[in-house]
Amino acid sequence: MAWEAASGAWLHLGQDEAPPRCVAFCGEVPALWLVLLGGAREVPAVTPATAGYQVPVIGLRVSLEQALANWQRLSEWLQAHPQFYRVPALGLCLGAVEAWLRTAAEGQDTAWLQGDLDAVSGPFDRNAPSRSGFWRWNADDRLQALADGSADLHRLTGVMDFEALGEWHRGFGFGTLRHLWFEALGQLDGFAALEHPFPALPPCEPVEHDPWWEHSYRAHAQGDRWGLVNQADGTWHEAPRWDAILPDSHSFIRVWVRQGALWGVLQIEPAVELLLAPQFDAVVDSACDDHMVASQGGLLGLMHIPSGQWRLPPRFHELRRETEDLLRAREGAHYGFLDLDGQWRVPPRYQDTRPFGGTLAFDAPGLAWVMAEGRWGLLDEQGQERLACRYDQVEWRQEHDHRGWRVGRDGRQGWVGIDGREAVPCEWDEVDCYEPYQHPLQAEGIYRVTRNGLHGLLPALGDWRVAPRYTEIEPLGLGQGAAPLPVDPWRSAPEPDGSLAAWIAEGGGEPGAPRLLIRVRDQQGCAVIDERERQWVPPSPGLVETLGNGSQRWLKRTDEQDRQQLWSLARGEPALPGWHAGVEVLELPDQPLLLTFERLDGPEGFSLGLRLWRETGEPALEGCFSALAGQSFWLPRLDDDTREQLLEAWSRGQDVPAEAWEAGQAQPCFVRPGQPRQSAQAAWQARYQAGDLQAALALSRLAASPTEAYAWARRACALDGGTGTPSAGAWLQLTRLALQGAGGDEALPAARDWVARVRASEPELDEGFEASALEARLWLDPAAGPVDGARALAAADYLVAVTGTTQALHHEGRYLLGRCHREGQGTAVDLDAAREHWRIAAADGHGAATRALVELLAEQALAEDDQAAAERLWLEARQHAWNYLEHPGDAGDAAVISALHGFCGELELLSEPLDWAAAEYHLLQAAEGGHLPAMGLLAVEVYRRRGSPLRDGRQARAWALRHAEASGALPAEAPAAWRWLLGWFLWLRG
Repeated sequence: MAWEAASGAWLHLGQDEAPPRCVAFCGEVPALWLVLLGGAREVPAVTPATAGYQVPVIGLRVSLEQALANWQRLSEWLQAHPQFYRVPALGLCLGAVEAWLRTAAEGQDTAWLQGDLDAVSGPFDRNAPSRSGFWRWNADDRLQALADGSADLHRLTGVMDFEALGEWHRGFGFGTLRHLWFEALGQLDGFAALEHPFPALPPCEPVEHDPWWEHSYRAHAQGDRWGLVNQADGTWHEAPRWDAILPDSHSFIRVWVRQGALWGVLQIEPAVELLLAPQFDAVVDSACDDHMVASQGGLLGLMHIPSGQWRLPPRFHELRRETEDLLRAREGAHYGFLDLDGQWRVPPRYQDTRPFGGTLAFDAPGLAWVMAEGRWGLLDEQGQERLACRYDQVEWRQEHDHRGWRVGRDGRQGWVGIDGREAVPCEWDEVDCYEPYQHPLQAEGIYRVTRNGLHGLLPALGDWRVAPRYTEIEPLGLGQGAAPLPVDPWRSAPEPDGSLAAWIAEGGGEPGAPRLLIRVRDQQGCAVIDERERQWVPPSPGLVETLGNGSQRWLKRTDEQDRQQLWSLARGEPALPGWHAGVEVLELPDQPLLLTFERLDGPEGFSLGLRLWRETGEPALEGCFSALAGQSFWLPRLDDDTREQLLEAWSRGQDVPAEAWEAGQAQPCFVRPGQPRQSAQAAWQARYQAGDLQAALALSRLAASPTEAYAWARRACALDGGTGTPSAGAWLQLTRLALQGAGGDEALPAARDWVARVRASEPELDEGFEASALEARLWLDPAAGPVDGARALAAADYLVAVTGTTQALHHEGRYLLGRCHREGQGTAVDLDAAREHWRIAAADGHGAATRALVELLAEQALAEDDQAAAERLWLEARQHAWNYLEHPGDAGDAAVISALHGFCGELELLSEPLDWAAAEYHLLQAAEGGHLPAMGLLAVEVYRRRGSPLRDGRQARAWALRHAEASGALPAEAPAAWRWLLGWFLWLRG
């Protein structure tokens, strides 16, 4: 199918009267280039067919003048960004593209830029003939967003962190538009120092290969003589007495030495010894073995190195070692094969030969292709022709070589296996095998044959065949008529006997059942047949697949809406009625469990829920589950670990933890097929009473209040009763709760000891990372004892070093490092370093880092004497606040959101011109979140200030009272009269 090929992207530069030139391909066409194609018209694609990629049909074309105008609009928008002044390299990038477009358009009125992007992206739009409409909307939408001021940085450019040059490097797709300017842009570190954006770059000098880099010794000249020096200490190992020295291509202990015009062989380890005096006129072979091909007088022979005698005197114009005891030699115009005694094992009668199998490129030991009278055949090491020279074409492809070779004869194709037998006669339009490690079944010995555009299957062994009558065909899986394949999870071995065809021929399964399931497609749709062409799944639109868990009894059907249905091969009908978000089967020893997935909509967005059924269609467990054995379902399948846990526990009759979905909420419980659900609290309580400390940890996580959670965490650590070895997770939970204040002030000093015990408890990687974050926090917290900045800095630095930039804990480490640099803990005060750490963390949505960054920039703005510089700092701080408020990370911090709204509202009140609506919006958001200064600003500046278009006495009194209550000036239970009088007083006082 077309959508199964990779979808590509091409950017072409052309003129109406000249052929186009491709300036960027696939990964070199980033989303940022779509801005260039805004306002494009649809035209026929100009991209030729590319192997492995879908061929685009429609392209988007704009004139270079239009592309230039689009890019200038993007440049103006980016240059207005508050952080633009901090990224001088970005201006050079924008200028480079603009200059390239202008240069290309000069004097070329008909020049155009075209993007061929219409290839579909996968199965979800396989029924769409083209995606050009989507890409055209995408380009036009970006251009419209720039025009109306609604553009979002990430959506427009794919860049999250404005100051991250690496993100801009990917966004611009450096390496595209082959030009010196763009080569210069790859050198990001030099941007700020460039005086001119586009300097003339010197040509790159080629780097010569160093043949001695892997050797212990190196050739070195002294005067006009060469010797060998030790690469470690530079001392002479072989005195300089030779005219030249060359390393041997396959030996580290032998080298070639030249004296005059003749070459010899020198042994250099364990001791220096001249094995063969200079006598050869050229180096033609490696001297690493006992024999080598050597040249003397322009002719080749075989030299025995230990004895220094010719095994075969030099009399051949061509001689090559093929195997340990076989050489290829040429006499006249033909090649033959000699043994080491010089006897012709195969007389010279071939026009050409290929190497014998056993090298990296081949995996057919003992066989070589030979040509006679313009046709190829196969020869073995004994000189016997396995296949006569009758093929006019043999396809040399490394990935095919250990499955055999596609051969051709008189315009027809066939297949030769690695055993030297003709597996498929040359009578087909096309023959192909199923590539190893690219097909889930590793279908060795089964070949796809094509005639008149239709496909069939032909085995190398067996009495079955599938006639070529399908538009698509491939082996899908083993049926119950064949014995199950041995377990080989790492795919380290081929199927038994190296052939799936042989395995199928042996059978070993249920009589009459299918041995091989084959997916086919014709005009009626996708169906499943067996090796006898019996139909097991009727044709329908969509796709039929295996479940991927080794099951031979069930298949999965997917319709055009990506809904799935479980199909029973035994019954020849759906195993369960209806269509689902996903289907699975869990094969328990006594019964199979059928699993269906459905969409769940909850307060945190949607996920998937799971239902379990018996083979009869009755529920195996009542209800729907949003999690099972610790796995939440974001994809419609069981993880391998979850599958193993369920099989192990339920096979032993044990319950597993789950989350039942009821009334839009997840309820913890324990479940087992055939048994009613058990309350999670009761189950964990029973396990704790039985001495399971991990049960106390689970109860801590389920607790309704921080105090209760802290009490259970202490029990999980065996601090309040119980015996056993606490886990790293238990110590982490206890430390985490102590930092949240659950244990009171007396818990914090002890928390430093608790977090140290995490490392002694063999933590998982993520637990160790979190321990470092907690450790840094505790050493910076004076309530936990004396502050130790050096230890906090070391913990935060370690956390940043060992975590990836996509991990939340990495940005927590950045925040803590910023605190150390800001406060001078463990290092000198460095506001620039603090800002850089907080900026990186803020770009990923870290709330505390964003708040700290905004406060730092505001503090610097207040201290700045230069009005223009101060304004830049204020705008930059506001931009960071806006970014967080628009994208508050995975879990927005309510206190941070309120503080940032308060900052934005106060900044609006200080700005000219004053935007009263924006100020009111931000201050209301902050005040509703409990931000005390925002309440005061609403009461005094927004609703009472003379000249405010929002002046409202009632609102001013209301917010004045809320400010008084929140600040403690007025108790919440004060009488209404007092509240009224105080409200008037506060309002009049302003």
